[in-house]
Amino acid sequence: MRRFFWFVLFVGLLAACTSKTTPTVTAPTSPPRPTQPPEAELITPTPRPTPAPRTLTICMGQEPRTLYPLAGETQAMRNVLAAVYEGPVEYRTFGFQPVILEKLPSMADGDARFVEVDVAPGTKIVDAHGDVVALQEGVAFFPAGCNSTRCALKYTDDMGAVTMDQLQVTFRILPGVKWSDGQPLTAEDSVFTFDLVSSPDTPAHGRYADVLRHTASYKATDKHTVVWKAIPGYRDPAYYLNFWMPLPAHLWSQYAPKELLTLPQATRSPVGWGPYVIEDWKAGEYIRLHRNPHYFRAPEGLPKFDDLVFRFVKSPDEALADLQAGKCDVLDETVDLLSVAAQLDALQEAGKASVSYAQGMAFERLDLDIHPAVYDDGWQPHERPDFFGDSRVRQALAYCLDRQKVVDEVWGGHAEVMDSFVPAESPLFNDEIARYPYDPQKGAALLEAAGWVDADNDPATPRVYQGEPASITWGDPLVLNYWAPDTPREAKTAAIFKQSAAACGIELKVKLWDNPQELYAPGPDGPIYGRKFDLAVIPMQMTIRPQCNLWMRDAIPGDGTLTVKQVPWLLDIFGKTHEDDKAFPYGWAGWNDTGYVNTAFDGYCRAAENSLPEDKGFAKDMQHLQTILAKDVPSIMLYRLPRLAATRPDFCGFVLDPSTASDLWNIAAFDKGPQCR
Repeated sequence: MRRFFWFVLFVGLLAACTSKTTPTVTAPTSPPRPTQPPEAELITPTPRPTPAPRTLTICMGQEPRTLYPLAGETQAMRNVLAAVYEGPVEYRTFGFQPVILEKLPSMADGDARFVEVDVAPGTKIVDAHGDVVALQEGVAFFPAGCNSTRCALKYTDDMGAVTMDQLQVTFRILPGVKWSDGQPLTAEDSVFTFDLVSSPDTPAHGRYADVLRHTASYKATDKHTVVWKAIPGYRDPAYYLNFWMPLPAHLWSQYAPKELLTLPQATRSPVGWGPYVIEDWKAGEYIRLHRNPHYFRAPEGLPKFDDLVFRFVKSPDEALADLQAGKCDVLDETVDLLSVAAQLDALQEAGKASVSYAQGMAFERLDLDIHPAVYDDGWQPHERPDFFGDSRVRQALAYCLDRQKVVDEVWGGHAEVMDSFVPAESPLFNDEIARYPYDPQKGAALLEAAGWVDADNDPATPRVYQGEPASITWGDPLVLNYWAPDTPREAKTAAIFKQSAAACGIELKVKLWDNPQELYAPGPDGPIYGRKFDLAVIPMQMTIRPQCNLWMRDAIPGDGTLTVKQVPWLLDIFGKTHEDDKAFPYGWAGWNDTGYVNTAFDGYCRAAENSLPEDKGFAKDMQHLQTILAKDVPSIMLYRLPRLAATRPDFCGFVLDPSTASDLWNIAAFDKGPQCR
């Protein structure tokens, strides 16, 4: 309107100034409307190329025999299953992290607690000695509120039902976790696994026998919650781990436990909830997987790859060549990389590889047969001299074995000498225990004090005995049998030990066994667990809690029919108050092959085993145990064995943790390329 107003005003003024004659004004002609709309010009965007699927290739030196999680573990199996499952709880840097659980239960939070229950005669309990027994006349038990022998009671028939503590632990699964086929993962899947493991037809039954023996019940209370209950009197120090790894009940419950051992769906392509799904397995060549579309961490952008291939290589040399050629992104621990560690270090120096070392959970110890089985029903010195009855001899031997030289020459400096059965980085490690670095002068002085002398002043010949105890014949030479499995590394180690021990006047007669199963067979026939050896190398795997029970008196293997009064050396230790006890409660199934006995050690160990992590006395008990064992030396801790893996240089997300079961625990976060530099 305003524009129209100024137009009319302008025309009127113009007319007044030029003429009084009113001109004829012709209205402007409107342009004709088009009969067809104009054609629009279409702009087609330039198509972006679809990114090629990203593939992660992991080269392995071993191929798993099966992928059924309950069929017995191997490192190759664990590594492949790390891509199929994740958790449910991971052990990293000597600590536990929940993965598909909301949290780890704890006493402080109330999802782990002791509940008072009435226990009738005949009910299965854990007695005051830590054994699973039926409650009956004469059984020592812990009444409610008691967890020490100082307050234990002895059951009598007139007591009737008694009140005891029962440990109950509640686990809650994260909501939204699904199997790779899209079905929800539930508490019933965990209970299904418990039922499977409870079957004697499941190979894992024996592995988890201790947990099963101490379990009263394991039940789901809703879709995401399961409750574990211990038998009364049991104080499980690792209660927060008694959640059973779920297995797909909706797929496998129709089969008997024995059928699952050969069922392809369980052994070749098990369904999991982890980042990848098994697609194909070509024996001897590869296992191919693809991204799990239902992975619960997918919102985080994980996993980084579309496809995953496990390739099987025939040798470490082939693995190194393939890594440099780009055929492998990762060389995992199943490749014997320690045998080519020098080449790997050179590749890393040249920027052609990234190498990761860590001290693992595996270690070796050297056991000393303090009380051979021939001592059990009386013995004569000629049957087996009492080499190790004097702790000074055991200490001397520890000084006389050059463990650091073995670390340097056999393990390339990547292993670590151990001073305790507790790893040095553990918060339970006692830094003040006795240590035994290689020192032949100290070793020789201890031997001299114990009656072993260099009678001919010839260091090339073994010392002879000229001491007091009649348990060793005067003039016996210090010649000890040294037994180990027949491997190249053990052979090199034995040669180093033989040479270093000779500097102290100790002769080692080395025997390498080509059949380890024969060497480590159970007693009475097995040479080690039949207690008929001098020195033996024992491979070990660290567990969640330090294994003090390896040296407890009750665990000595022997004739289960003998009593203490029938075993002279035990009677000397315990006296008449123990003479009617069983000398070897576990029979030949015992595991303390050294025959070591220390009542103080037993007391601290039993207290530690009855303690929960939250208990104030637990750490102190572990300190005492390390002090005693380091002084008495029933076993010489040798070295922790290194873990070694390698990746291409532009790789990230790979973390070789010393305590994880698999070096591929973080596989969902693996990545490669420029973003990793």
